Amino acid sequence: MRFPCCKPGLTLGAILVVFGAVPTPAAPQATPVALVGARIHTAAGPAIENGTIVFQDGVITALGADVSPPGDAEVVDLSGMVVMPGMLDNHSHIGADSRDLNEFPIRFGPQHRIRDVLSPDDAFWKGAVKGGVTTVVTGPGSGEVSSGQAIVIKTWGESIDERVVKERGGLKIAMGRKRPDQSPTTSMAVTALLRAKFIEAQEYQARWNAWEEGGQESPAPPRDLAMEAVARVLTGEDRIRSHVHMAHDILAIIRLSQEFDFGLTIHHSTEAYKVADDIAEAGIDVVGLPLFTRVALADEVMATGTVMNEKGVRFAFHTDDPVVGSKWQRGNAGLGIRYGMTEQDALEAVTINAAAIAGVEDRVGSLEVGKDADIVVLNGTWYEVSTLVTRVYVDGLVAYDREGEGS
Repeated sequence: MRFPCCKPGLTLGAILVVFGAVPTPAAPQATPVALVGARIHTAAGPAIENGTIVFQDGVITALGADVSPPGDAEVVDLSGMVVMPGMLDNHSHIGADSRDLNEFPIRFGPQHRIRDVLSPDDAFWKGAVKGGVTTVVTGPGSGEVSSGQAIVIKTWGESIDERVVKERGGLKIAMGRKRPDQSPTTSMAVTALLRAKFIEAQEYQARWNAWEEGGQESPAPPRDLAMEAVARVLTGEDRIRSHVHMAHDILAIIRLSQEFDFGLTIHHSTEAYKVADDIAEAGIDVVGLPLFTRVALADEVMATGTVMNEKGVRFAFHTDDPVVGSKWQRGNAGLGIRYGMTEQDALEAVTINAAAIAGVEDRVGSLEVGKDADIVVLNGTWYEVSTLVTRVYVDGLVAYDREGEGS
């Protein structure tokens, strides 16, 4: 099924750059840069001791313990430091005013796009960059049964448009009970509404298919932006990212994904440990707890990453920023290790797993030749809260330097 699309015009970011309201990074340097002497965690394999990583024009060109910097490279000595990939946060709400995240009292708004309210103002993004989070899946809130469409985007760069890694970051569905001022209220009513909307989208898609297959001789069916968004999920062009806490709601959204054959990731996933076998059998991904500064949770919840790893489920941590600041993403990994994860599993849960769940692992999430030069430099063990992020590169450019900007 194909729908008409609109060509974007002049962005607010482009206008504000003229007046100096947002950062104006230079183009990626043609001169190669070589970071030498650090312990490098690639997330794609074992750590490299006394390693070298070379990048040019925003892309990693060489990496290893036996790599020599090119003769014309700018060499940066990182002896005694630690390097890791730019982290990803697969569930965030940064980049927009909180008042723009939920369209009350609408209960079902899949047509809403977070991209339409993202601001280029550095104040919305700087905390993530300083914490070493270089890519996020940011989207609308959870106040509605569906609040709209997320986007995968870098946290630093010249303009919003140029920072987009993937336009379709998932359609938000929020399972569970809702506020009692408007139907649906109960979990079963939310699930019933979703089933009805998926059926409606199937019928909508069928009408468009019939029109196209019939030679497009009759007038085209009326467009419905909400149904277009849901239809893209049913055709595999997008997927569902489901806010869900209770075990029965996890099982309900899994059943819906099997009934309507759509891609699914569950988010927050508080009681995922109770239905871990069902999640593993369904083959879905989990973006889950703990949230670093919300530690008043049962040990079973804190060990979600360990349980998912043991079951063979791909797992990623999230911050839900601004619920918890993006800078604490490393803290999530530390807590994961405290509750049984290996260091490598915890590293993958803030890097390559989050990238793979977002469908952007070909560009970000690990330090490998050919991938974006999104690199975090730290002054100690990467998952320890006492360790400081000292420098962050995004697309090979310095996005944050602690020495120059402070904490």
